[in-house]
Amino acid sequence: MSHWRWSIQAGVLAALAAGAAAHAQAPGQLQSAMIAAETPAQGQPASGQLQSAAPDSDNAFIRFFRDGEWYGSWGYSKQWWAPTDIHVSQPSLGNDFTIHNVQGSDQFAFSDLFQPTDLFGPEYNIRIGRFVNDDRTIGVELSLDHSKYTTNLGQFAQVTGLVAGVPTNASYQLTSQNFSEVLHNGANHVMANAVYRYPLIGQTNETLSVAAIAKAGVGVMLPHTTDTVLGYTNNVGLKTLGNSVGLTNGWWQLNGVTTGAELGFRVVLYKPVYLELTDKVAYAYLGDLPAYQGTLRESLWMNEIVFSIGFTYDGTSTSGRH
Repeated sequence: MSHWRWSIQAGVLAALAAGAAAHAQAPGQLQSAMIAAETPAQGQPASGQLQSAAPDSDNAFIRFFRDGEWYGSWGYSKQWWAPTDIHVSQPSLGNDFTIHNVQGSDQFAFSDLFQPTDLFGPEYNIRIGRFVNDDRTIGVELSLDHSKYTTNLGQFAQVTGLVAGVPTNASYQLTSQNFSEVLHNGANHVMANAVYRYPLIGQTNETLSVAAIAKAGVGVMLPHTTDTVLGYTNNVGLKTLGNSVGLTNGWWQLNGVTTGAELGFRVVLYKPVYLELTDKVAYAYLGDLPAYQGTLRESLWMNEIVFSIGFTYDGTSTSGRH
């Protein structure tokens, strides 16, 4: 009995001695093993943790609308029109003639600008754009110029060609019955423009800053015409949803092309509100305006003064620019 007790005691002491010796030889191994057991493998999430979603700043679509500088404006304008030649084609009536150097004018009146119930009555202008480079000097823009054109009644103009099948080369007085053309619901210029802004006073787009602004673009014409030729007035139908826009019919016709350039100044009154005053020159070709049993064809040169009030939005980029 005593022998077994001493044997057990000797074994316990030997085990303790062996453990102490091992601990003395590698004091950091146990701690390293514990840390290794608690640390997840590189690139793997720890237990109970979820991988975070990629930030939306990596989404190009979101960045496009959030970053950069956007702007929009509403304004009114006055137009001046150069004399033009108008070609009339009405085969069934024997008419194929040109009216030369026809003078036209707009319908601008200051009183029209103060009609809050009819914002779309006067010659209005809409701009929506975005600056695309880092220093916000170059941009792109969509624009609508709702200009108006009317041939001046009472003027004398030379007419050449066939009138009722008879060769003609004579001067005629233009009246409301023998010839008139009215584009009151619009000689509408719809354009895509390149924009350049150059700061003159203050920091770009800051309160009380002033910048020069230049634009140039191309687009399409969306005219609505009412015209009378030798007593016959065209009829494009009622202004309804089903008769709104067409190629050769409808209240408005997608009919013609336009190009133009604009130059002026932008003044930031109190960020983000700005005023813009520009002078625009545009050329439009209208190829198949509807007339009674025929068409009209003409080219129009327009000079336009545009005064607008706008609102700008500065996005915040991932680089921290404000």
